[in-house]
Amino acid sequence: MTIDIASMSQLKPEAISEICSLAHDVFKTSGEIRDQQIKKLIQEVSLNMENDIFNDDFLASVAVFFNAAFMFVSSQKILRKSELYQFFRILNHLPILNYSRFYTQTIKILEQYFEKDPSSIKLFDGLQLMYLYSEIGFEKAAQELAEDLYAKVGSDQLCFYAMYELSKANIFGVHSDAESKIKLMLDLATRVWDEGGPEATLFLLTSWLFTLSWFKRSKYYKALLYNLYEKIRGEECLNTARVGYELFLLDDKQVSPAEKMHYYQDLIKFHESILNSRQLHSLHFFAGNYLSGFQDKFHDSIHSFKASNYFLHKCWERLIEISKYLRMHCDHKTYKLSMRYVERSFLQLSNQTSLRNSSYVENIQMNFEKIEDLYREVGELSLTDQLSGQRNRRFMDNNLMPILALAARHNTPVCFTILDIDEFKTINDKYGHTAGDYVLKELGEMLSKAFRHSDIIVRYGGDEFLIVLFDTNPQHCEEMMESFRKKIEKRIFRYQKKQMKITVSIGAYCENLLGNIQLKKLSEYIHMADIAMYDAKESGRNAVVIRK
Repeated sequence: MTIDIASMSQLKPEAISEICSLAHDVFKTSGEIRDQQIKKLIQEVSLNMENDIFNDDFLASVAVFFNAAFMFVSSQKILRKSELYQFFRILNHLPILNYSRFYTQTIKILEQYFEKDPSSIKLFDGLQLMYLYSEIGFEKAAQELAEDLYAKVGSDQLCFYAMYELSKANIFGVHSDAESKIKLMLDLATRVWDEGGPEATLFLLTSWLFTLSWFKRSKYYKALLYNLYEKIRGEECLNTARVGYELFLLDDKQVSPAEKMHYYQDLIKFHESILNSRQLHSLHFFAGNYLSGFQDKFHDSIHSFKASNYFLHKCWERLIEISKYLRMHCDHKTYKLSMRYVERSFLQLSNQTSLRNSSYVENIQMNFEKIEDLYREVGELSLTDQLSGQRNRRFMDNNLMPILALAARHNTPVCFTILDIDEFKTINDKYGHTAGDYVLKELGEMLSKAFRHSDIIVRYGGDEFLIVLFDTNPQHCEEMMESFRKKIEKRIFRYQKKQMKITVSIGAYCENLLGNIQLKKLSEYIHMADIAMYDAKESGRNAVVIRK
């Protein structure tokens, strides 16, 4: 759902209609007719600008133009991606050095210029330098270079000409002499439309919009970006990524953290080559901080912090490449001055590294107790039978020997007991396995209530339980087991309107543990209890047999 930008303003309907019509027509026509329409469009847009003051009517006129142009250009069918559009993709990853991943692609696109005029290689180096000066904030050098390159950049070399004008717009913006600058960009946009296609035109128009600092502060800026993003968001391309990232960069008053997260989730699906390392670091760093506020998103936040760290390192690498490029193409004095700006960029990266590390550590600390709880939970799950809730064979294999060794050291009597449900197969056959599982679960709960916390209960087999009673003599063991057998005998198990009764056979072997206990001995003790359990079954089941 798009935003009605016209309704946000006080512009008259006829003025809005005229601007929209002209915004379409400048791309549909050519020659003198186009020149006349561009002139009319500039007059219509700047009509509301009083003494070069950007009032709301003027801002609204600009917004209506951009919105109409965006909707028209983005709706056009794309037959193929032009070389100019491919070239614009490269601009997000300057400088291009001979080992850069975009080097081969750049040479392929620009070879038509290089073959006609070998000196154009030096011109491209100068244009890259101008771009990089602007990026690091060395505006004086960028402006001087722009003046030096003015006579060298011919309009016949569209890639270079567009790169030059975009760089100039980024340096100077549109502060004064707005009408002449608007005409220059419209002339370029319509030429790019003719020769580079709709995608390249949309790139140029959005790039121009991004440089208008006075317009970014208006209420129309987000609405424009939002409308365009909704129009093109289904396309995984450079324009979608740039508009989405520009929305992501808006302050929290305009775009909430939850909305930013929405754009983040869209943007990280794009191929890594579309966005640069700085943009990807910002996205992942934000996500790491945002997700750390949700208890169930800890793993995701750690993943985002790791990704941000990876792209932060890529930022360092790129800054080093910029330094190398400046050293290769600047004179000594300019290089020395430019290093002051590069050092600022290094300092910003250092601060970001420190900030990222602090956020990462805070996130870890905040979730440390949760991590410990998770580890404990995982440990418990790995040693617990999920059906009965009692310990499993893994627990017995790993933990029973040390516990018995301690009992032996203190000369403690121990009773090993095996409990088996009588004719359990009949329960499964008659009532179903889910009913049998229910019986095992209920029996597990009864065992937990009947015996002490110091005793060990293990689900030993399918319907068998091993119960190890400490500090218990044979007489006491028999009394406890007989009492438990009677409880089972009287218990009615109700499951899905079915009533079931079971009995158990119990065998026990009691031993006073002295000195060291070995695994072989433990196996013998359990085997003796198992024999006693079979004696109970042979005696008619539902019985307790104690071997001493």
